[in-house]
Amino acid sequence: MNIVLIGMRGSGKTTVGRILAQKLGRDLVEMDELITQRAGLSIPETVDKYGWAKFREIEEEITGEVSRMENIINASGGGVITEARNTARLKENGALVWLTAGVDTLLKRTGQDSQRPPLVSGRTQRGDLEMTLAERKALYQRAADLMVDTEGKTPQETAEMVIKLLSKICCLIGDPVEHSLSPLIHNAGYKALGIDYVYIPFRVKEVKKAIEGIRGLGIRGASVTLPHKTSTLKYLDKIDPRAEAIGAVNTIVNDEGVLSGYNTDGEGALKALEEVTAPGGKKAVLIGSGGAASAIAAALKDSGAELVILNRTGDKARELAKKFNAEDGGGLEKLPLITKADILINATSVGMSPKTGQSIVPEELLHSRLTVFDIVYNPRETRLITQAKEKGCAVVYGYKMLLYQAALQFELFTGLKAPIAVMESALTQALEGGENATHIDRR
Repeated sequence: MNIVLIGMRGSGKTTVGRILAQKLGRDLVEMDELITQRAGLSIPETVDKYGWAKFREIEEEITGEVSRMENIINASGGGVITEARNTARLKENGALVWLTAGVDTLLKRTGQDSQRPPLVSGRTQRGDLEMTLAERKALYQRAADLMVDTEGKTPQETAEMVIKLLSKICCLIGDPVEHSLSPLIHNAGYKALGIDYVYIPFRVKEVKKAIEGIRGLGIRGASVTLPHKTSTLKYLDKIDPRAEAIGAVNTIVNDEGVLSGYNTDGEGALKALEEVTAPGGKKAVLIGSGGAASAIAAALKDSGAELVILNRTGDKARELAKKFNAEDGGGLEKLPLITKADILINATSVGMSPKTGQSIVPEELLHSRLTVFDIVYNPRETRLITQAKEKGCAVVYGYKMLLYQAALQFELFTGLKAPIAVMESALTQALEGGENATHIDRR
């Protein structure tokens, strides 16, 4: 988990980066220095001999290599964000911090900088800075996760401000994360309340290093998704009893270096279900045996439901039923139990895009006394939901579980009441616009 400093030359990336590296116990990587080493020439010599195109080609190679490093402070080149591929790579495992300053300040700091030639021959240094900043400003804004105005501040003060902002970062760790809807949901909530939090997705392959990064950088909290929900447990200081019973966490809260793990999936599903029916004392059939099914099973039993767990692999369902003291468990041959149930929950991926024509439940087993909850949210109207509505069943949409588990995380991170309506609007607009995750457990 990296801190990537972006901005114009003269913004203080290298100087601030050195201070951050010392304070946070991280290595500093200077991308321009790596480019110089790779080219075997200074930057002016590289541009003079090969042109800017060759320089950008080398920069792209270095960006790919640096983006694979772990827990570093990266003082990037001023123009790295001009290539979308570079920005995307840096953001996979890094929070991009834009250090800003006006042209007068940049000129004062750089002096007559002979280490960087103008992008267009014949420009004065001021003219080059003015034109380049104007051209790049929108790119910096789009790329940046955090922004720090360095005007009138010493490098030490700027570094302190960066460290302070890190405590307002919440993140998603998993692999892959690029289609996650969580940043949209959480950031909409932060904006609605006017708080200076930011939510960033990090593609994480080695969860141990990510946890070290969260602790060391003072990041406030993290959502945890596949494949790290179970492997994260051993690296935490405290685990909520419900998460411990489930055997997985989807939430980490950092309280001054003490990391606590929670699981909001089950309670999120329960809140979605309770919008339509109260499960206490009712017969519920839960189909599935994965992480989502485990969390939902725990929540249903806590609510007082009479629970049957079924799965295509009957042994897995029976194992889960035993773990959570369900009344019964087994294979899909027991699906006819649905005819006597009050609640049906599909916690499998059957019916998810692109195989939208599938349903794990034969239509003839559905009845009007049944509440049907399909946790698949892509598409919103799954085949199971469509058939349930045709049979007169009450229905619960899968996106509601995603919404409520995120809202519970929001409250753990911020200590504030989540603005549900705003977060739901952001989520439904994203789903309607096609920004869909392609896994039921991809938060």
